[in-house]
Amino acid sequence: MAWRIFLTLIACGSIMACNSDNANAVKVNTTPEPVQSESVEAQTVDDSLSESESESESESGSGSESEILTQSATEPECDLESVNLLDFVPWQREEGWWVGEYTFLGADGDPNVSASWPYRYDHYRGFIHLEVIGNSIKQRNVFLYPAKNSSECDSVEDVVGSGICGDNGNEKVFSADQSASDCDGNLSGPFEAFGMTLSTTTTLIGDDTVLYQVRLPDGSFTQNQLTTLPPNDTRVRTAQGFFMGASTYASYYRERKVTKEEFVQLLEETRQEYNILELDYCGYDSGGSPSNVSCDEHFGVALGD
Repeated sequence: MAWRIFLTLIACGSIMACNSDNANAVKVNTTPEPVQSESVEAQTVDDSLSESESESESESGSGSESEILTQSATEPECDLESVNLLDFVPWQREEGWWVGEYTFLGADGDPNVSASWPYRYDHYRGFIHLEVIGNSIKQRNVFLYPAKNSSECDSVEDVVGSGICGDNGNEKVFSADQSASDCDGNLSGPFEAFGMTLSTTTTLIGDDTVLYQVRLPDGSFTQNQLTTLPPNDTRVRTAQGFFMGASTYASYYRERKVTKEEFVQLLEETRQEYNILELDYCGYDSGGSPSNVSCDEHFGVALGD
């Protein structure tokens, strides 16, 4: 059961959104449920590569001193602090306020059913703010879920918080941050979950495609998320989840960029539609535990202004 809860957590949030609402991690796809989701490559993998490269250089003699100096002169080291992510088209498109329609499927292809979060995953909504600050991206999400179907309620108390099963929906918040990992616009950053540090990386593939990946400490995949950015202030994200090499979930996110004012208006309209109690606004984290933050604190801005 623990791994099942863990998989549901990382499924969100990618930073690209994290993602991805569990993880949606940053990519800053993060994504969602999927770690939107939604970032650092697994250290064990990096260490192994570094050892292999060092052994190879020692055995080959590494070349002449003049060759080394020539390579250093033609391949200057990247100054990560000087990277401005807004120099890259995908991050120009990604920055801002987003609203989305989401579907989260389990390993059997049916809408996910959570033992700890008794709300619907067939169609729910996400509200994401992506802020680019120099060489870093800050992602803050809130995901809103409709009430469980009344026919599926074991009791009226089959809820999180003070609502009524079949009547009240609920919502979760998710946070993710990433920073430049090179001078090509790519990102990385850690994601903490259940006492483990997961690694997340975001790779730009041209001006309209972004790949967000989450790996376990042993270097194995736990999520692969693709974001497509058509030139019309929309984005489409799909995420694949894995555990021990087996497929465990898939997500399908359709999002559009809006103004902050539209974001606030649509957030309020969805809360009314899903009949979410005001005391539950931004009330739970990606694991379903109390978030202990207000929406203004979570997003770092006054949403009512």
